[in-house]
Amino acid sequence: MLNPRFLYLLFSTANIDRWNDQIRPVDFVELDKQAHKMIIAWLLGRIEEVENGIEIDWQKLIDYGVCEFMYRAVVTDLKPPVFHHLIKHKKKELDAYVKKEIFDIIDEKLKEKFNVYINSNENEIERRILHAAHFLASRWEFEIIYNFHPNAVGVREIKEKIDSEVEDFLDLTGVRRLELGVKSKSFLETCAMLRFQKRWSKTPRIPQTSVLGHMLFVAVTTYLLSLEYGACNKKLANNFFTALFHDIAESLTRDIISPVKYGVEGLDELLNEYEQNILEERLLPLLPRYLRDEMRYFVTDEFKNKIKISGELKTIKDIKLMRSEYNKDEFNGIDGSLIKVADHIGAFIEATASIKNGIAPKELIKAKDSLLKKYEGFMIFGLDVGKLLNGLESE
Repeated sequence: MLNPRFLYLLFSTANIDRWNDQIRPVDFVELDKQAHKMIIAWLLGRIEEVENGIEIDWQKLIDYGVCEFMYRAVVTDLKPPVFHHLIKHKKKELDAYVKKEIFDIIDEKLKEKFNVYINSNENEIERRILHAAHFLASRWEFEIIYNFHPNAVGVREIKEKIDSEVEDFLDLTGVRRLELGVKSKSFLETCAMLRFQKRWSKTPRIPQTSVLGHMLFVAVTTYLLSLEYGACNKKLANNFFTALFHDIAESLTRDIISPVKYGVEGLDELLNEYEQNILEERLLPLLPRYLRDEMRYFVTDEFKNKIKISGELKTIKDIKLMRSEYNKDEFNGIDGSLIKVADHIGAFIEATASIKNGIAPKELIKAKDSLLKKYEGFMIFGLDVGKLLNGLESE
């Protein structure tokens, strides 16, 4: 079972400020940046695959992305120049420190993946895509800071440094497209703006979390649960990216709180129809044509179990079949029911963390108690969700 302390460590990145030595018109946090980075990585990787015929190991890319997220959760207080200096001169010692902090709270599978990551070659295509995505996400944030006060001490040098880092990845077709094009850049811009939409918008919380950060937390939680039950490689990737994009429609509709969405009869269905229409009209056209069907597959009925047989989409109600018969790459499956559970785990930890931090409005207490009741004794893919939620509450 997932260790609650590990989930809290990942969630703590919602508290970690970025660029906190600069004059910032808005706050930037590590959780949002990591989410933005993984969305960029998906786009860069798919462009390389389709347009250049380069094989991307998506499980490796996600493994590396999750391991980088874990790494930064431990050492992200270090300023980038200090961090990169330590990586260059004291990498083994820094790796050992991170392992000491996390190895007691992760399972053997994740330990193995982390060891593979820290010993991997930085020239692997998956590492290069993640590095490019890192600098592009950082540049997006810093351009806001730079444009807000371009004459502040040191900001021009930082901007030139980031631009120089991005230039090193211009051999990647996706990076060149983002530098010269409009549509793909607008797609990523739309996703990036989700960091400014706060969840539970009418409810005081500490820490506040954005829709963008929530999407990554749900994606990583889904991935960890998928690893735990033994999902096939294709489902591991599909589950991660479906979860990563599961709230993308809110970039166009804004986050609608659950009491409103589910409290008005028929509103949920009407909103779903509206979201699908607006995605088709405004968001999907920003992607290359060859990625639009894939994105539709991710974001349409994202909480339903889906497979494809001979290209035909089928919805599977029997969860046992998703774990057994359809747990094969050939079915291109998505465990929507597991993503829904991860979504609720994300909501639960948002509520519980705030309550533990002393901000406990009745809405958060009600949400926490409701989820505890809903998942009491609930099992999915052999995973005891109720036990995990109780662990999160008592941690």
